[in-house]
Amino acid sequence: MRKTIFAAVVAATTTAATLLLPVGAQAATTATVVSPKRPLNVRAGAAVWTRPLRTLPNGTAVSVECQVKGQLIDQGPVRVTDQWDRLTDGSFVSDAWVRHGQPFPPCTDAQTVAAPAPAAAPAAAATTAGTVASGAVALKTRSGPARAAVLYAGLANGTPLNIVCQLPGEQIAGTMRVTDRWDRLDTGAYVSDAYVNRAAAPPSCDSLAAPAPAAAAPAPAAEAGQSRWVSPLPGFSARPGFRTPTNPNHVGVDIMSFVGTPIHAASAGTVVEVVCNIEAGHSCDQAGSAAIGGCGWYVKIQHAGGVSTLYCHMVRRGVVQAGQKVAAGQVIGYVGSSGNSSAPHLHFEVHVSTPPTSPGNAVDPLPFMRAHSAAIG
Repeated sequence: MRKTIFAAVVAATTTAATLLLPVGAQAATTATVVSPKRPLNVRAGAAVWTRPLRTLPNGTAVSVECQVKGQLIDQGPVRVTDQWDRLTDGSFVSDAWVRHGQPFPPCTDAQTVAAPAPAAAPAAAATTAGTVASGAVALKTRSGPARAAVLYAGLANGTPLNIVCQLPGEQIAGTMRVTDRWDRLDTGAYVSDAYVNRAAAPPSCDSLAAPAPAAAAPAPAAEAGQSRWVSPLPGFSARPGFRTPTNPNHVGVDIMSFVGTPIHAASAGTVVEVVCNIEAGHSCDQAGSAAIGGCGWYVKIQHAGGVSTLYCHMVRRGVVQAGQKVAAGQVIGYVGSSGNSSAPHLHFEVHVSTPPTSPGNAVDPLPFMRAHSAAIG
């Protein structure tokens, strides 16, 4: 046993990427990153939407201090788990990608994932007052409007709520009503309206996400055939990722968001496709993974001037129909992780000289949208 421990210590100290244990810190356990296809993201918190800090290649030895409960990761090569390993420098990696022997102790100062801050909410937005009415069972708060969304924490019966808006989601039969409405709280988390006692109905999240333009001086007349363009996910930034050297077939950009965030038509046009695109044997109504091929639930819109836009990985079928006319900023669906996706996001593509759309006529959405006064982020 002593020889085994000594060998593990020697192996750890000879790995250049090993995280060193600070002097005076509690004892840590050395583990190994298992990520053969791509480097493992190290993050600021226990969820994929938290800030990425760096990456660790396959085989890197890491010093783990303890574990916290966070986002469930179901595509890791080692295990399916909601446990995240806190490293000795305070950063986090999913335990789904880490091989180790003995279980890590729980972190005593970080037991749950904090709900994200609301995205692009007005500074002084009015809220609707409500109260949790769940009886003896705590009402669960989640990252999106469905029980499959990431669980944050439970709210005891009688807890006051500040509701920003409502949106459709999974139908729930609760103590107050049977409904598919979910309430977005001022914390950014969601609760089923089936368990909420309230005097007034909250506004639709669609109306808040795409407000009517304020009265102002008329805009300059546009050239014939041109339309207003807007970001498909207001308040969220896109990762540069169009045809990268490591992924030359990626003909769009990924905009990370939360499950259930409304997706907006980037410009006026006609819906031409509302399709489930996924490998046989899988469902677009379930979360996908990096091992599954396909765009998941997607919507394609044909715009003036031979431009088409594509919106992938929706949480469920889009809320528009083929042949329907849509306006710039109109909600067409909701963010999900269907198809070839390992986390909730919108894959957004722009094609020119269409129809048809093809990899050959795809253009980088980031400069295209900037040129149309609708920068993403």
